[in-house]
Amino acid sequence: MKRNDFIHLKAGLLCKGVKTTPEARGALLKDYPHFFDKGFIDAANINIYGSNICVNANENFTKNSPYTLIYEAGKYRITGGADEVTVKFFDALPHTGTVLDKIARLHAEKCINIWPSTACCYDVEGKKCEFCSLEKKAPEPLDADYLADSLEKLLSRVPGYTLNFSGGTFRSPDHMAGYWISLIKKIRVFSDCPIAVELAPPTDLSLLDELKESGLNVVIMNLEVADKELRRQICPGKSTITKEHYYKAFDRAVRLFGWGQVSSVLIGGIQHKEDIIKEIEEMAKIGVFPTIMPFRPVDGCTLRDYPTCDTEDLIEMSEVLGSLLRKYNLKPYLQEGCTKCGGCSVENDCFVI
Repeated sequence: MKRNDFIHLKAGLLCKGVKTTPEARGALLKDYPHFFDKGFIDAANINIYGSNICVNANENFTKNSPYTLIYEAGKYRITGGADEVTVKFFDALPHTGTVLDKIARLHAEKCINIWPSTACCYDVEGKKCEFCSLEKKAPEPLDADYLADSLEKLLSRVPGYTLNFSGGTFRSPDHMAGYWISLIKKIRVFSDCPIAVELAPPTDLSLLDELKESGLNVVIMNLEVADKELRRQICPGKSTITKEHYYKAFDRAVRLFGWGQVSSVLIGGIQHKEDIIKEIEEMAKIGVFPTIMPFRPVDGCTLRDYPTCDTEDLIEMSEVLGSLLRKYNLKPYLQEGCTKCGGCSVENDCFVI
């Protein structure tokens, strides 16, 4: 498959999801049942031609997808693009008898994604981010000691894997930063595996120093919406963290973690692409690795009736970002966690000429 055809396929799958034939659905329910879980964090992760793709299959917006997952002769393939392509699924992680058996997922080869907190201080009436489908499944994050003990069991069976943590902002950004610091210190007792964490910028930026000292490798702080006024509308709670404060956090984090070891997501499809293109250069030139994730109107979010991100717009923005990554020496393969995985976006693929 030609480069441009593949980028169109990946961008289309990210924006539009995939339908499944009855045969494929039956096989998937047996082999990979979480493929049909609803919500962004439970979308399935697949690999096509060595590129990771996080794709929805069971949301209302996927019913109109031009792509279909089929199952024949023991193999999964996707049709609807320029060529029919074979799909690789990531195997299940080893059974540990702990909570990780339910919440730990491979999002890429040797990259484990975990959401210890589904409780968020912004997940209240009038404050929740309108693109967010996070469902509160527990009143507080997993106990750090229990999670660390569980991870020790898992990592002893899968050496050389990366941990990527994300989740709701429990109580406040500063409180959540403290949780990550405590957890990482406990993990560092038994493992030197790469660790990436997504978090809201803490009010006390010295907590970034403590995160670095605890043993964190990569920090991800997602701005999501570039325009200040639009951000107040879409993220009424989280927008109390000002854009200026994000950039102060970016500057400090880049000094601590290094060039390209700090990243931030912007969401395509809910804001003008010109605003995103301007913002990604502002980030890239100070050493922050931007990621453009297309908006998906999953059933559990406030904007579920909003249109999906336009595939061509995503490609246009991502090609610009690919060139900026080359211009500012931001190499995806030198990152860890979500940014290196690249399953939710196309810029890593556009980085490669």
